[in-house]
Amino acid sequence: MLLCCNLPTETISIKKQPTPSIKSLLCDSAKLGCILVNHKIISQAQLESALTIQFHDDKKLGELLVEQHLISCAQLEQALKEQYWRKNGYWVI
Repeated sequence: MLLCCNLPTETISIKKQPTPSIKSLLCDSAKLGCILVNHKIISQAQLESALTIQFHDDKKLGELLVEQHLISCAQLEQALKEQYWRKNGYWVI
């Protein structure tokens, strides 16, 4: 049996799509950037700058922040642990 789907033949690059708003990227408390800002490890402006760079590069946010010397590897590790626990519903405030 042959199924036919009407899929678009043209592909759209992610880079051609509009830049998402910073607020939409920060709405989830389990997001790494939100965790780092809430702990006052980085500022909101530093996060926005890193997110802009991340949108154009193919790197993870934590990678970029460590490369820019905004956070240490230990701070990244701690924030990633918190992110894991929050996403899995084990984080108690």
